[in-house]
Amino acid sequence: MKKENRIIYLSASDLVGHLNCGHLSALDLQVATGSLAKPDYYDPLLEILRERGFRHEQDFINYLKSQGHEICFIEGEGINDKTVQATLNAMREGKDIIFQAALRQGCWTGRADILKRVPVPSSLGDWSYEVIDTKLARETKGGSVLQLCLYADLLSHIQGIDPENLYIVSPWTDYEPQKFRYPEYAAYFRQVKRSAELAADETQNFVTYPDPKAHCDICRWKQNCDKKRRADDHLCLVANISKAQITELQTNGIATLHALGELSSIAFKPRKGSPIALEKVRAQAAIQLKSLETGKNEIEFLDVIEETGFAALPEPSDGDIFFDIESDQFVGEEGIEYLFGFAFNDENGQVQYVAEWAFDRAAEKAVFERFVDFVTARLEQYPDLHVYHYASYEPGALKRLMGRYATKEQEIDNFLRGKIFVDLLSVVRNALRASVESYSLKKLEPFFSFNRKVPLHDANVALTVLSAGLELNDIPSIDDKTKETVQGYNADDCISTLHLRDWLESLRATRIAEGSDIQRPAPGQEGPSEELDEKARIVRADRKSTRLNSSHTDISRMPSSA
Repeated sequence: MKKENRIIYLSASDLVGHLNCGHLSALDLQVATGSLAKPDYYDPLLEILRERGFRHEQDFINYLKSQGHEICFIEGEGINDKTVQATLNAMREGKDIIFQAALRQGCWTGRADILKRVPVPSSLGDWSYEVIDTKLARETKGGSVLQLCLYADLLSHIQGIDPENLYIVSPWTDYEPQKFRYPEYAAYFRQVKRSAELAADETQNFVTYPDPKAHCDICRWKQNCDKKRRADDHLCLVANISKAQITELQTNGIATLHALGELSSIAFKPRKGSPIALEKVRAQAAIQLKSLETGKNEIEFLDVIEETGFAALPEPSDGDIFFDIESDQFVGEEGIEYLFGFAFNDENGQVQYVAEWAFDRAAEKAVFERFVDFVTARLEQYPDLHVYHYASYEPGALKRLMGRYATKEQEIDNFLRGKIFVDLLSVVRNALRASVESYSLKKLEPFFSFNRKVPLHDANVALTVLSAGLELNDIPSIDDKTKETVQGYNADDCISTLHLRDWLESLRATRIAEGSDIQRPAPGQEGPSEELDEKARIVRADRKSTRLNSSHTDISRMPSSA
């Protein structure tokens, strides 16, 4: 968003930004009019994404060249008279592929990745153009389609007809475009476009508030908005509260954490949602408020329920394993689990930590198999062991790797049926209430006096460097110091999980001493499931037949040029 000659010009990023957050539009308008300074914000991960996006774009251009397409590149930066005219000239000349097309109509501007000529008559001649955009995301989001709709709208003013189709090319698709019919999205696009135009109207004076959104994670205004919410004692500071619950409370005159925490009970019936769930967030606000007043970490025990909370903690075993995976979901088509870390007690009762690195598919498969073999062998020695983790990522990753490489199916099935995985986040949430803004492992560590060896700032820097090396396929840039820091961070997570388990066991013992009846969870089942046993039989039969079938399907990619 920028102001030139008394006109507020809007771009595709402004359209998508407004869709994600109306307050963002208000802040950007103040910057454009000079009443607010843009924050000094830098996110190295976003820089990595930009570089990956640029490389993906270049790879697609190279692919088009290899298919015999002639590329017309619109030189110059930004969207101005020169770049807009150059784009118009290329379209009138009927260029096959126009790269970085500069489009402008009224207050809207945009630089489309690619315009492709198609044999559909328009005011240009016997041809017209459709839009192709390169995106990194594996799943197309609404904002991406809206951005394409803007380009299509700008394009229609030039060629006199709407393009029929819009295309997105994602990585790892062999450059097979995903097609969207513009008429199916045009009405919604016009609605969002009009809303964005109103938000950029200086005469409207809309009042907005920085309610937390998913977009906050990548927004340059993140710190400013967080500071505002804290100054206002916003309800979003209450752990596990939902947007619907915030709205319900605000409707009933409860607008701050303090106001909610001071209530003895919820005196109204919510129009939507569960009264019990609302009572839970009231109690959460109360314990956070108590901590603010006392300056101490506070906890409260929840009612004991069979198989949950403290009743989900199995009997500790000398063979227990504490497991954490470091991953990057932007590497390759499926992401990569690049570090398996786990801690356990050796035969002398000393804590040992093992780190297994994987920077390619072969190593990832090998590390996965070695970990499964380690757990399997340890189960022979300690049949009562469990694998502790925090949140559900680790078991899910093991199941994905099992499916990806078609290996260790029986072992993973045995682990799941044997209930050897224990999610301590689930235990915490169902056992107690703590005076924290979020139930992350790091937020809970002060309660069991765990001190990390690797400062979080150092860890974040190293993780960023490592992600850059992986995502940009520049493995040599990942030096030993970076690996050492990330490995230390992972070790802290594993050891912290061990200390958390011990702390929860001590709290469980306290509850029992106070008179609570808390049983251990029921044991899992041994042996493979019937389904997996049958699958193994079929696989063995297939291997005996040694038949290998392969097929190839030709796919029509795009309409050919005129």
